Amino acid sequence: MKQTRSFRRHHTAALASRTEIVRTIAAALLIAGATTGCMAQRSSPPLIMAAVPNDDGSVVTAFRALLDEVIGDSADRVCLSVATTEPDGTLKDADPSASVLRALHGQPAKVVPRSVCAADEQNFGNPRGLLRLRDISQLDEHTLIVHADAIGDHSARYECRVTRAVHAAPRAQCRITERDWPGSQTRD
Repeated sequence: MKQTRSFRRHHTAALASRTEIVRTIAAALLIAGATTGCMAQRSSPPLIMAAVPNDDGSVVTAFRALLDEVIGDSADRVCLSVATTEPDGTLKDADPSASVLRALHGQPAKVVPRSVCAADEQNFGNPRGLLRLRDISQLDEHTLIVHADAIGDHSARYECRVTRAVHAAPRAQCRITERDWPGSQTRD
């Protein structure tokens, strides 16, 4: 009977230690999973091709929100561009449509297409900032997710959640996803 009790104690102790090992592994996996989930929410900007819809309403809404939230009253003149993706995967700046520029007339900062700024830069240097719309995706019927670059003395990439209201200006919540990345001060 002593051998049986001793065996039971040893077997119970071994089983308890295995249970502790399993619990430790489960806790480590839970922490790793939670950490990965948090990192996914704070990840770098998406490495996707520029996808700005051919919808002037969404582009105007995105630019208005960016001008209000990112630029504010810090500039008297801002160059606007819409990023397009070339077949080789490189980004190219294109001017917003004339109807987008007309709709943005009357903002605190005067908006001009990037082509006008490029001509000025050749003659006078880089006197103003560039606001590049990189991507717009629709989260739901009232919310857009916007990715943009603001390039001036310093550069920043933004991700904004823009809520569209029927009779009010769009509201945006923006966060900087990257600052002064390599090559950000060069404009093609």
